[in-house]
Amino acid sequence: MNEQLLEEIGLTKGEIRVYLTLLKIGETTTGKIIEESSLSSGKIYEILDKLIKKGLVSFIIKEKTKYFIPASPNRIKDYLHEKEKDIEAKEKELDKELPLLLKVYNSKLNKNNSFLFKGLKGIQVAIFQALESLNKDDEVLAMGLVSRKDEKYNILWEKWHNERVSKKVKCRAIFSEKGEYYNILKKMKLMDIKIIEELTPSPIDIIGDKVLIFTYGEEPSCLYIENKEIAESFNSFFETMWKIAKK
Repeated sequence: MNEQLLEEIGLTKGEIRVYLTLLKIGETTTGKIIEESSLSSGKIYEILDKLIKKGLVSFIIKEKTKYFIPASPNRIKDYLHEKEKDIEAKEKELDKELPLLLKVYNSKLNKNNSFLFKGLKGIQVAIFQALESLNKDDEVLAMGLVSRKDEKYNILWEKWHNERVSKKVKCRAIFSEKGEYYNILKKMKLMDIKIIEELTPSPIDIIGDKVLIFTYGEEPSCLYIENKEIAESFNSFFETMWKIAKK
């Protein structure tokens, strides 16, 4: 049995051990569960109580003694669906609170900031955060682009550009070479691409008043600069490169 999967679904190690023990031996008392699972008697009642609340265990009383019974493994799927419904409900509640939270966040945010995001997850946070404030009248400018050897970054950027297109935001990009990522973006809507061969600075995106500078070495990172004057300076440099770049 893939116990890690059960953990990811939301069961603790103790709950998994007790449930699998019950599946193995069937209807039984706590004494037999303790013996088979090697759990302490102090924990067993708490674990059984949690499993009962999750609908994975029930009990009957015979001659004043509790006998615990495992629910069908199909009930695990039901439990997962119940968690999904609970998450959906909480997401709706969060949607109601987000405008206020964003108002507080934006009121305290210094508009001349720089941050360093590290790793794939960090880059993901940075690029989607930058995209969040754009609308259809804005434009993304990108230069120094190449296809990444690590495909997960190409997949991440494809997802990002799909979101950009859904927001109807245009993008112009200057590539340093052709490749898989180039071919993917070339087919996208609201995208205009040119090439300057052998121009390989760090990839740079100008997104509104934000400049994002990327490195994809051993420790991938994104330097996230939020400064209107710096963004305008990079914007001017991009326009100069765009004039000499080729289709």
